[in-house]
Amino acid sequence: MPGREFDEYERDEEMLESRRLKRLEMKRKRKIQQRIVLGVALLALVVIILLIVKGCSGKEKEKPQDTEQDNQQQEEVVTPPPADPDVTATLAAVGDIMAYQSQIDAAQQDDLTYNFKDAFSAVSAYTASADITVGNLELNMLGTTPYSGSPTAAPYFNAPEILAQNLSDIGFDILQTANTYSIMNGINGLSSTMRLLNEAGIDAVGTHTSDPGTTGGVITREVNGIKFAFIAFTKGVNNMTLPLNSEYCVDLLYTDYNTDYKIVDSTGILERVDAAKATDPDVIVAMLHWGSEYETSISDTQKDIRDLLFKNGVDVILGSHSHVVSPMEMVTVETTEGEKKDCFVAYSLGNFFSDMSSKQYAMESVILNLEFTKSGETGETTISNVNYTPLYILDQGADADVRFQVLPIRTALGTSLFDDYKTQMEEAITHLKTNTNSLYDSGN
Repeated sequence: MPGREFDEYERDEEMLESRRLKRLEMKRKRKIQQRIVLGVALLALVVIILLIVKGCSGKEKEKPQDTEQDNQQQEEVVTPPPADPDVTATLAAVGDIMAYQSQIDAAQQDDLTYNFKDAFSAVSAYTASADITVGNLELNMLGTTPYSGSPTAAPYFNAPEILAQNLSDIGFDILQTANTYSIMNGINGLSSTMRLLNEAGIDAVGTHTSDPGTTGGVITREVNGIKFAFIAFTKGVNNMTLPLNSEYCVDLLYTDYNTDYKIVDSTGILERVDAAKATDPDVIVAMLHWGSEYETSISDTQKDIRDLLFKNGVDVILGSHSHVVSPMEMVTVETTEGEKKDCFVAYSLGNFFSDMSSKQYAMESVILNLEFTKSGETGETTISNVNYTPLYILDQGADADVRFQVLPIRTALGTSLFDDYKTQMEEAITHLKTNTNSLYDSGN
C-alpha cells in the first residue's frame, strides 16, 4: 500500500508544515507584541522623564517666588513699628523769693494770721500752668515767732510758715535752698525750712539734713515721659563757714566759699552732676546762686562753671543772687562724650518777690518759660522753645488793701487798675530786653 502510505506521509508533512507556519506566525506576533509593549513602555518612560524634568523645572522657577515671599515675610518681621509721638514738657523758673519786714507786715491779716496769696494772685496762672515750676527761696521758715524780715538781726529772714503753702498753691514744685541764707539761723533753721517745704509738697534742692554722699543730692521729676534731674549750688553762705560735722548741708561752687570765691570746687560739682546722670534723666537742670549783687556782668569763674557743667551733661543753668535780671543765652557745646548739643543759661532771673525798691531794677524780673520736646522716634530730648514773661513787683504803699503784688506787666497794662504805674512798667519791659541781651521776650 505504497500509495496510501505516501498519501499519509504527505498529509503528515502538510500538517507539520502547517503547525510550523502557525508557530512562526505566533512567534512573529509575539515579537510584534513585545515591540509594541516595549514601545509603549519606552513612550511611558519618556513621558515620565519629561514630567519629572518639567516638575523640576517648575520647582526651580518657583524657588525665586518662594525666596521673594520669604524675604517679604522677613521684611515684615524686621520692619519697626510706627514711632511713638513726640512729647513735650514745660518748666517755669523765677528768681529770688524773699520776705522783708514790710512784706511780712503786709501779709498779716485782721485776725493776726498771715497770708501771701493776694501778693501772688495776678501771677498764679503763669506759675500754675507749667508742668514744673521752680525758684530760689532766699529765707528761712523756723516755724516759730518772732517772724523777721531782717538780714542783719536774728532771727534772720524768718518768714511765716504759711508762705510754703502759698507757694505750693500757685504751682511751685522745687525751690533752691542753697543760697546766702541757708544756715543763717543754724542747722535747725535749715532743717525746719526743708521740713515745712516738704509738708507743703515742695522739694528743696541744694541742701541736706543728712549726708547724701556722692550718689545723692538730686531731685527728680517726670512729666509726660520726660525725666528731669535737678541739682543746686551756692557760691557761699554769707561769708560763714559750714558747721563742723555738717559740712554736707549745703552744696557749694567754690572751695574758698567764705572768702574770695575764686577756686571752683570742680570735684564737688561733678559729684552732683554724676549723681544726676545716674538717675538716667532726659534733662539735667542746675540751679546756681552765683555772681555779684546788682551786677549783670559775668565773671570768669562763672564762665568756667558754666562750661564745666555743660560739657559734663547739664542742659540748663538757672541763676540767682544778683537780684537783677542778667543775660540769657543758648550755648552750643561739645560734651566730654563727644556729643554736640544746645544748652541754655539764664545768669540771673532777678527778684520774684522782694522789697528792694531802693535798688535800681530790683523790682522787675521775669518768669522764664522753657519747653522740652522728646522725639518719639529717637528718644532724644531737646530745648524746643524759650521765652520769658516780664514781671513787676508793685508796692502800692502801706495803706493799700494789697500792698505788694507780683504783676505780669503786659496783663496789668491791659487793665485800667495800674494806670499810675504805667510808665515805670513800660520802662521795665524795655530794660529787661536790654538786660537779657536777647529776643526771648514772649510778648505776653
